[in-house]
Amino acid sequence: MEMKILYAALMALAGWIFFYICVRQLVFNFTVGYPLISKLKPTGESVFYAKAARHLNNISVIIWFFIVAGISFVVIRFAPLYLQVSFAVGFISCILLFIKKLGPKDKKNLEAFLRTYSRFALPDDLRTAMYNADVPKVHAALRASGFDIRFDK
Repeated sequence: MEMKILYAALMALAGWIFFYICVRQLVFNFTVGYPLISKLKPTGESVFYAKAARHLNNISVIIWFFIVAGISFVVIRFAPLYLQVSFAVGFISCILLFIKKLGPKDKKNLEAFLRTYSRFALPDDLRTAMYNADVPKVHAALRASGFDIRFDK
C-alpha cells in the first residue's frame, strides 16, 4: 500500500511537471507567440521578418504537440486509474497555479518572446532592445522605424 501512495505522489508531481514544461510551452506558442508575431507583421520585412518567426513558432507547436500527445498516450494507455487520477490532480493544480501567468500581458512571457524572436528583428537597435527585453527601447526602435506598435496593450 505504501508503494501505491508513493507512486501516486510521483504521478501527481509528473502531472505538475508535464503542464509546467510541455503544455505551458504549447500554450505560450498560441497565446503569446502567434499574437505578438501578428502584431509585428505590419512592419514588413524591413523591420521584423514575421514569416520566419511564424515558421519557427509553427515548428515549436508541432514538436510540443507530439510531445504532449505522446506523454498523454503513455499515461492514459499504461497507467492504472489511480495513477491517471494522480497525474490529473498534479496537472490541474499546476494549471490553477499558473492560469493568470499565461498570455502576453505577463511580463516574463513578453520578455521570453522578445528574447526568443529578437533574431528576426533587422535593425540593430531593435534587435538589441528585443534581446535585452527592454520594452521601452523596443517601442522607441519601432517608432524610429515608422511603426507605433505597443506590446503592453
